[in-house]
Amino acid sequence: MVEVKEYNRKMLSILLFIGGLIMIVPIIATPFSVTKKSILTAYIFTVIFYFSLFFIFQLPIMGKYVLFGLYGCFSIFFLFALYLSLIHTPHMRATILLGVFCITSFSFIDLPLRMNLFVIFWLILHTVLSLFFKPIYAIDDLVNCLIFAIIGILFGNILVGIRLESYEAQRLLTIEKETDFLTGLYNRRKLFETLNYYQSTDDVEKPCAILMVDIDNFRELNNRYGHIVADKYLSRFGQIFKTFNTNYNVEFYRYGGEEFVALAYEKNEEKLLSFAEKVRTSVLNSDIEDEEVTVSIGVTYCREKEIVDYEALLQRADKATFAAKRLGKNRVCIEK
Repeated sequence: MVEVKEYNRKMLSILLFIGGLIMIVPIIATPFSVTKKSILTAYIFTVIFYFSLFFIFQLPIMGKYVLFGLYGCFSIFFLFALYLSLIHTPHMRATILLGVFCITSFSFIDLPLRMNLFVIFWLILHTVLSLFFKPIYAIDDLVNCLIFAIIGILFGNILVGIRLESYEAQRLLTIEKETDFLTGLYNRRKLFETLNYYQSTDDVEKPCAILMVDIDNFRELNNRYGHIVADKYLSRFGQIFKTFNTNYNVEFYRYGGEEFVALAYEKNEEKLLSFAEKVRTSVLNSDIEDEEVTVSIGVTYCREKEIVDYEALLQRADKATFAAKRLGKNRVCIEK
């Protein structure tokens, strides 16, 4: 889910940056604290690790490794907390470690089982090492760490579930807003949002052509059979066009009424006309509701990859559709 990846990406940046800044505070306090001087090296290395990871994960290529970064971030935190608990202050009960156990499961979204096993691994590791490095406080640390780990796992899992439900609800609302309920295709609003995005963005793959598809004699069919049958026709058209969305590099939209628009990608002029003919013949051979149905298709080809006035291209495709109808319908015309 895109929203989950984006959330994790933001959380990784925040955790690394804030974590690095927090570690700088004890370094600044070192001249005024005897206890801080003895672990100055650990603080410095932790800061270096955090800020190094922060800048590394700003690179676009690292986007697919965000979860590795998050687990790495908390692994560094756990190692630092283990060092404080076992090496620096073996005569004291663990303190910072409790907070790490608590916040880990709250901080990002992943499979609950994997997150839980990650926390349990560090709990077991600390418990085993405590028996060797601080046996006097091993049981106390185990009880305290276990309590905070359980709290973190329990409420962390609940929070992950709530976040996922929220993202799913938002996704369904977006689909409802962008989808034509009758055909199941993207609607006119989504079409213009997409074209506006292409118009304002340079570093994305843009459509090489716009196709306008108009059902021939649809008004007569509507008047003869009524709206219920006409709606069945439109629904069937949606099914036909969805197969092209799946099998070809193209996106179909319900433009309005009996008109549809397709954005085609990575096709030269010859392949584009061949594709338009496939659309036309697929409709012709479909025999919707035992009735021969045809479409007129207007095509406009984008020869330049620079910023394009897509609304003007839509108008050109519309003119080509009218030309196809004037020439007898059931045909493809290209606007050059």
